[in-house]
Amino acid sequence: MTSHDLVFRDRYGLHPRAAMRIQQTAGAFRSRVTIQSVSAGGTPVSARSMISLVSAGIRLGDTIRLTAEGEDEAAAVAALRALIEQGVCHP
Repeated sequence: MTSHDLVFRDRYGLHPRAAMRIQQTAGAFRSRVTIQSVSAGGTPVSARSMISLVSAGIRLGDTIRLTAEGEDEAAAVAALRALIEQGVCHP
């Protein structure tokens, strides 16, 4: 299992457009990938489910945890980390 904590910096929080980009990125990997709002004490949600991502209530400034488990877990976490750090709402 590979995980990484980071601060969510998208000024709109985890909105549908951002969720779609996360879902697409997570879908490129075989590993099971989850995102959890550590700040809000949320439960991990599947990064492959847009509805779960939007429902997670992740907001600007929240510390989130990316976790992946599987054969390409390190690459999955690295790709999602890069996407989130660059600001997922931007194309």
